[in-house]
Amino acid sequence: MNRLIDKALLLLYSLGTCLLLPTDALFVSFFFFVAACSCSLELSRKKWLSVSVIGSYCLLTLLFLSGILFCPLIFYDCLSTGLLSRKKPWVLLPAGLLFCCSVSGFSAFTVYYLLLGTVLGGILQVRSSSCEELARIYRKTRDDSFEYTLLLKEKNRTLMEKQNYEIYAATLKERNRIAREIHDHVGHMLSRAILMTGALKTVLRDSSAAEPLSQLEDTLNTAMNNIRESVHDLHDEAVNLREIAENLVADFHSCPVSLEYDISCPPPPEVRYCMIAVLKEGLSNISVHSHASEAWITLREHPAMYQLIIRDNGTGAGGTIPEARGIGLSNMRERVEALNGSIHIQAEDGFRIFIAIPKQAVAK
Repeated sequence: MNRLIDKALLLLYSLGTCLLLPTDALFVSFFFFVAACSCSLELSRKKWLSVSVIGSYCLLTLLFLSGILFCPLIFYDCLSTGLLSRKKPWVLLPAGLLFCCSVSGFSAFTVYYLLLGTVLGGILQVRSSSCEELARIYRKTRDDSFEYTLLLKEKNRTLMEKQNYEIYAATLKERNRIAREIHDHVGHMLSRAILMTGALKTVLRDSSAAEPLSQLEDTLNTAMNNIRESVHDLHDEAVNLREIAENLVADFHSCPVSLEYDISCPPPPEVRYCMIAVLKEGLSNISVHSHASEAWITLREHPAMYQLIIRDNGTGAGGTIPEARGIGLSNMRERVEALNGSIHIQAEDGFRIFIAIPKQAVAK
């Protein structure tokens, strides 16, 4: 917009020469010619167009001296297109000769008027170029700042996810430790107390002590059952699906296996046990039957289901799907169907197992 305003001002300035000199049809023709040239240079900054337009103007000015009256606008365009620059100082010589030859028939006041307009065009061009450069730097800084903000948000999100996973993993390890402590110490002491109570009931024949010993034995048995349930619950919650999947992949040496884990919240224990069992069986099938050179495992969470995909590039089952035979595949199907899930097996261009377990069915 600044450049258009500058050109409009310089064009009006050039029109001011009509107050100093008599105007004719040639002056009006040059007015429209220079305006059209300036608009074409504004629309396209191609080198060949700039040379053609400026060259045409110079040639017409040599033939018709009235063309020099619009030199402020043409000088502005020469600076804008780069025809006049510090790298091309030699261009000033023919431009100066053209100006001197063209204004030889005008009055001194008209010459000073045109020189003032040319200087004004240079000042306006430098100002507009500075404004455009500042605007470009501002846009670049704004875009870089926005990009850095997005990158920072992404890094913060990644760090938060990693921190949450580390907290979750530490929590599971602590639950495992507590479960082991309870099982190894409290459970053993309760078992010892139950055995000692049974021995006392056998040794002591006193009828008055039989009922208290029976009550003590029942209490200890109840405590032992509660501890067992608590230990099992802790152990179930402490199963880390991601860690177990990574360990299974790390311990698998038949072929390279790529693991993609995209589950944000831990699935319910029954889903974890099902996926772990299917993973073990799937890796075992790849090792024994597929003869694959590469395998891929995908664990993904969708809004309505959990998904497990195991695929390889091996020979599969020779193009057939062993629905009826194979205890491993039957166990997979039973485990998945027990959770109201679906399992699909393909044996073309490698062996593939697709498992989907709905979340609502698991929640029920």
